[in-house]
Amino acid sequence: MSNKFIKSLSVLMMGSAFSNVLIVITTPILTRLYTPEEFGHLSVFLSVLFTLSIIASLRLETAIPLPKKDKDAHQLAILSIAVVVIISTLTFIVTLLIPFQEKYIFLVSFSLFGIGLYQVFNAWAIRVESFGVISKAKIAMNGGQLSVQLLLGVFQFGLIGLLVGEVVGRIAGSISYMKQFKIHFPTRQVVNLPLMKQVTSRYKSFPLLSNWAALINSFGSQLPTFFLAFHFDPTTAGLVFLAQRIGNIPEGLIGFSASQVYISQAAIYARTSIKEIESFFWEIVKKMLIMGAFAMIAASITIPFVIELVFGEVWKDSGVYLQILAILYLMKIIINPISGNFIIFEALTFQIISECIRLLFIGGSILIAYFYFSSPYAAMICITLISSLGYFIHGFFAWFVMKRRLANI
Repeated sequence: MSNKFIKSLSVLMMGSAFSNVLIVITTPILTRLYTPEEFGHLSVFLSVLFTLSIIASLRLETAIPLPKKDKDAHQLAILSIAVVVIISTLTFIVTLLIPFQEKYIFLVSFSLFGIGLYQVFNAWAIRVESFGVISKAKIAMNGGQLSVQLLLGVFQFGLIGLLVGEVVGRIAGSISYMKQFKIHFPTRQVVNLPLMKQVTSRYKSFPLLSNWAALINSFGSQLPTFFLAFHFDPTTAGLVFLAQRIGNIPEGLIGFSASQVYISQAAIYARTSIKEIESFFWEIVKKMLIMGAFAMIAASITIPFVIELVFGEVWKDSGVYLQILAILYLMKIIINPISGNFIIFEALTFQIISECIRLLFIGGSILIAYFYFSSPYAAMICITLISSLGYFIHGFFAWFVMKRRLANI
């Protein structure tokens, strides 16, 4: 079990590492081509995108690794793609009809289409344990995004350069999946409406319950960004955005990669030998604690000393924000992989309860920061500490649903 996990994690981490190298190399250039205010607007754009991405396929794609039969998973994948097309089209129409303050908001629909397809293909890759395919798609996504942002930045396109790069990156990642899944992905499968109706009924709880849980999760995660942008200013949001971008490197390299492997292998255990899943659960927790603590301590010590030199003096405060956010990213690295238990055991009601509790913690931290802290640094400390406690409670629920299922065997 341990060797298989390490091998799969290594493949994903190699792809993530290469993607992060691209980010590390290009970010100092991007911070000189674009202003903190433009990055602040990008952070708001991404907050809207990530919130909408939850309903891109109504969370049907998260059920793809679960069916015992591939033909059932095929129909779930086809249905998920159809939903992505419908939702992204409706989003485009809404952004054209309603006058939003952000004039480029219509681009969200194109990014939503790309990220929706990416999520469906990613779920299929998890099912068939094609971790090399996942790594290549992530490299294509980040490479496409950064290339366009650099090119348009050189020609001084401003904010539109950041947004168009974001759109191109999402679509490039999806195209990479399509090229690599010519055989394995069910692109040529015949639509079987009776079977599709059957599997939709079997996994109807995902759009009905998991969809809401994911929306609550995304809304809670994006709340601090909106708070910083509107309570302080877009520049503050931009500085925090850079800190988050740096913090996302170890979190994505370790935590997100482990999440992919955990769901893939835990789903197999659930279908074949469910009693082995508890030892696998604790193995992941221990590994994530050690790896995450080492990564975030190292980042907190070293990054602030070089951030001004690398990114420019105007970004130096991002180093302080990164140190503040370190404990939150450590909790994400530990908890995000094991939160896959809610999907594996279809404990979606408990997932909603857990997400609501986490949202209350985040909302409460923002209220405290709003009324009692006038400094953005103090506000971020408050939000980070209380949000980290919310993640701990989320992890407790992930353990609880596993123990509850094992007790009923």
